[in-house]
Amino acid sequence: MQPHVFSVSFFTAHFKRHETKKFRSSYLLPPPTVIWGIIGAIFGVEREKLGRFAKENNLIVGAELCNFKGLAIEKATLMPWDKKDRMFIRTVEDFEFLIEPHYRIGVYAKEGFIEELKKRIEKRDFEFDIYGGISDCFLKDIENENKAEFMERREARGMIPVDIVAGFSQIAEGCKIIRVLYLNTFFYQGFKVEFKVKETTKTVNGIAVWSVDDVERFRKGDVE
Repeated sequence: MQPHVFSVSFFTAHFKRHETKKFRSSYLLPPPTVIWGIIGAIFGVEREKLGRFAKENNLIVGAELCNFKGLAIEKATLMPWDKKDRMFIRTVEDFEFLIEPHYRIGVYAKEGFIEELKKRIEKRDFEFDIYGGISDCFLKDIENENKAEFMERREARGMIPVDIVAGFSQIAEGCKIIRVLYLNTFFYQGFKVEFKVKETTKTVNGIAVWSVDDVERFRKGDVE
């Protein structure tokens, strides 16, 4: 197993929150399953095969938001594109977008997989296009970072289950914290915040990272 960190930015991003319906709120951070999709796009993995892909390569992933210019709300409606008679099929919905977000992605996986990931990012050798959650959100830049360290710690940045948060070890000016539902588990997602946690947590360069088994645990969750 080997750690790696790469940075990725988008012109806009929208990672739909699981609990929202008519108003399409966005997570601040891409959750683990979305990161599977970003890495899967690099390797050409179809959406329905992402779970198996993550398991086969022992993917342990997480993200932190390094910077963004703000949030914007757009109104949109959907219409089918596979019929001759075009007609709107939904009422107008509000979409929340992050403007020019820059993320740092932590990955811990099989050594050979990490080496291939580094090469593909360096050469921009991607099988599928990379999007910031949905196909309207285009990639701005992506690059490898030079140093990565895997460590289990009592402080972590990024996305942390609410029930293990004990407080904060660092809070910077302009910080933002939101409470979100991911699968069936409540999380805090933080920007310019480092959380204290009640138990040792897997991290890459201080970013909380989560395994496939963790994702299954979040799916079972604490929400009835």
